[in-house]
Amino acid sequence: MTLQRAVVREVRHYEQTRLLEVKCGGCDKQFLAIQVEAIPIDALKMEDVAEAAEQLAWARYLSDLFAPGDLDLPDAA
Repeated sequence: MTLQRAVVREVRHYEQTRLLEVKCGGCDKQFLAIQVEAIPIDALKMEDVAEAAEQLAWARYLSDLFAPGDLDLPDAA
């Protein structure tokens, strides 16, 4: 089954994500769809991999790799 005609209405949106209500023009069936606008991602370069490998080689603790605020886990017991 293909959707040749449809009425699309935006129900909600948050940042780059939209919740859409779609109504088929031929059969009047309704369904919800989610649209996410793609954010361009830079490809990894060999230099990135080499830098990460070097950091992992000298790291002995997680604190060697992450900033102090990144390791705060307020829900941890």
